[in-house]
Amino acid sequence: MQILKYEEMKKLLVVIILVCSLGTLQGQNSFSLAAGYLFTHTSVAEYKRPTNNYYFLDYVSINPNRSSFHTAFNINIDIGNRFYLSTGMHYQQMGMTNISFTDTLNDFYSYKANQHYIGWSLLLKYHYQFRDSKFGIFAGVGPKVDFAIGYMNIAEQAPYRAENSMTPFARFNTIDFSIAVEAGATYKLGPGSLFAKINYFQGLSDVLRDNYVVGKTISIGFDVGYAVNLSIFSKN
Repeated sequence: MQILKYEEMKKLLVVIILVCSLGTLQGQNSFSLAAGYLFTHTSVAEYKRPTNNYYFLDYVSINPNRSSFHTAFNINIDIGNRFYLSTGMHYQQMGMTNISFTDTLNDFYSYKANQHYIGWSLLLKYHYQFRDSKFGIFAGVGPKVDFAIGYMNIAEQAPYRAENSMTPFARFNTIDFSIAVEAGATYKLGPGSLFAKINYFQGLSDVLRDNYVVGKTISIGFDVGYAVNLSIFSKN
């Protein structure tokens, strides 16, 4: 069972609470909610095992692409000169659409291999508001970390005859580090702003828990959301 450890979750929540508390003490800060679509490709490579004279990838067929729902909650902290820090939590899925294998008895196995992740990010962003206009543009970059939650994915529970061949491509690490880059546009509406953005996440970690199989992720997505200035809560 892959699940975020209690101590790891507690430390993560403490960091988020401290950052959110800092945000509420400052003037031109906001919080935002966003949701959208995320496409993830897992690039997979296999090294030769000293006990085998073949590669599992020669016998296993994989679909390394995964589409999922993406959602995020962020606190945006103004640090001046149109720059701000954006930190918060997000949810997404990563993995592979399908892993299939035919064994020596001609039995066919096919399973989905995906994992749910809850993560945290810290981005440095720049926002430019066009003069005498409700429109603005922004861009940001920073680190992102994702923690696998829930039970093992289905492909990890393959029958014994398929397990050795299939699970090297299905057994995911519990922690995945990546670099997040985003860009988008804003439109002032009501007490806050609507926004739409494009996300790009470049994975840095090997997401597959096998000594001879390496997997790294690349994700591209699109989110829409709404940001509300925290100053409205301090008005009488």
